[in-house]
Order: sequence, then structure tokens, then C-alpha cells
Amino acid sequence: MAKSPKAAAKAKTAPKAKAEAYSTEAATKMADESMEKLTGFASTLGAFAEGGMKTLAERASASTEVMRTLGSRNMDFFTRTLEQGVEASQALTSVKDPRQAMEIQTGFAKSLFSAYTSEMNAQAELCMLAWRDAAKPLSAWTTK
Repeated sequence: MAKSPKAAAKAKTAPKAKAEAYSTEAATKMADESMEKLTGFASTLGAFAEGGMKTLAERASASTEVMRTLGSRNMDFFTRTLEQGVEASQALTSVKDPRQAMEIQTGFAKSLFSAYTSEMNAQAELCMLAWRDAAKPLSAWTTK
């Protein structure tokens, strides 16, 4: 029995419709999978950003404290050296012998240099401790 032209056209479009439905279904599935991966990536990126901001806030607070400590130490050092300078100047005003003046000035210079190097070493140690503390999150991240 011969097929009518309508039936022949219908028979040709049926596989075409199936193929279109399959490709639409596959494209939808791929789009859904891509969106899931993108959502997972965004979630991971958000977690990294949150952790980074939290660490940044902690480090900023710690560095503020270190700067406050260094400023306080500098002011204390300046006050002590100013007082020692005034004492040395007063001692120099009552000197009658140039040799005594040289001894006072030499003693003051030695004392000041010793105090300065001691204070700078202490402040350098504070800075190194702060750098080590600041690097802890980075070293933990690089060992993962």
C-alpha cells in the first residue's frame, strides 16, 4: 500500500522531532550542570573572600597594636634621652676643667648610643614577631 504524501511527510518529521527534543534535553542538562558548577565555584570563591577579609581584619588590628606599641616606646625613649641630655647639660655648666667636660660628653654619648642600639634591637624584635604572626595564615595556606 502506498503512503500518502501527508503520511510520508509525517514519517520524515517524526525522527527530526525526536532529534530536536533530544538535543534540547541535552542542552538543558548541560546548562543545568554548568550552572551547578558555576554556583559551586561562586560559593568557594565567596568562602575564600570571607576568610581573606576576616584575616585582613585580624592582621589590621594586630598591626595597629604593634604600631601603637612602637609609638609608645619611641616617646618613652625620646623622653628618657631628653632628660639625660638636660642632666648632661646641667653637669657641663658646673664644670671648670675641660677634661671633666670631655668625660661628661663622652659618658653621655656612650650612654645614648647604648640606649639607642638597645631600643632599636627591641623594636626590631617586635617588628619581626609581628611579621611572623602576619605570615602564619600565608604559610598555612601554602602548605595545603
